[in-house]
This record gives sequence, C-alpha cells and structure tokens, in this order.
Amino acid sequence: MLIELRQLIRRFHGDEKGTALIETAIAAPFVLLLSAGVFEFSNILNTRLLLEAGVEDAARYMARCNDSTNCISYGTNLAVNGSITGGSARVPNWTTAQVTITTSHTPAVDLATGTELYLSSTANVDVVKVSTSIPYSGIGLWSYLGFGTINITASHQERVLGW
Repeated sequence: MLIELRQLIRRFHGDEKGTALIETAIAAPFVLLLSAGVFEFSNILNTRLLLEAGVEDAARYMARCNDSTNCISYGTNLAVNGSITGGSARVPNWTTAQVTITTSHTPAVDLATGTELYLSSTANVDVVKVSTSIPYSGIGLWSYLGFGTINITASHQERVLGW
C-alpha cells in the first residue's frame, strides 16, 4: 500500500498541469468576498451621502423659510424626496417621519472657550437642525456576515435667516 502511494506521488511530482486551476479555486472565494465587501461599502457610503444631501437641503430651506405653517412639511419632503412637494425618494424606504427638525436659541459665543460660533450683533442666534437616522438595508453582505443592523445617521444645522 505504501509503495503504491509513493509511486503515485512520484508520478505527479514533476507535473504542473492544473496548478493554475487549483490556485484559482483557492483564491476565487477570497476575491469574490473582497469584491462583495467593496460593493457593500460603496452602497453604504452612497446612502450616507444621499442622506447628508437631503438634510443639508432641508436645513438650508428651513433657515430661509418664512411660511411657518408649511415650513416643516416642505422641509421634510425636501429632505426625503428632493422637492418641497412630490418628488421621488432619494433613498429607498426613507420616509418623512424619519426626519427630525428642531430649532434652538443658541449663544453666538461658546461661554466655556470664548470661541465665536456665529457672527452676530446679538448674544443669541436661532439655529435649525435637521437630522435623520435610518436602518441600512442594502445588498445583504453585512447582515449575511452576522454584523446586525447598521443605522446610518446624518444631521446638519444652519443659522436661521428668514423667520
């Protein structure tokens, strides 16, 4: 039995036929996993950038809006759909209910450090902040690997100029 095994090994010892196939079979799963990871990360980044663009647009609109009855509904729709009325969703499954708009009366100067936050002739300024957080539902590699749900958040604030 041992002699037969030695003869079989000697027969294949100098033969290099099929080595490329074996190397490809070993490397292919790793290359595919790496490619899928790049696509998943790109999709997460694209979703984050679309959310950021939406909240920036809404914050800029809210900072200059003077129609107080419709500002919030227009601002949230602008964030999600790219238009104050109608439009199509920037991100799948992102709704206006997931957008939060808050206003605050903020000091123009940070009292702890003395840093000037906003150029103002008054001690306080009005600031509007638009934020959102949505669960990521993308290609599926992230959840397939068992990492759980990712919540993608974005926020932006602007000094109020119009109210």
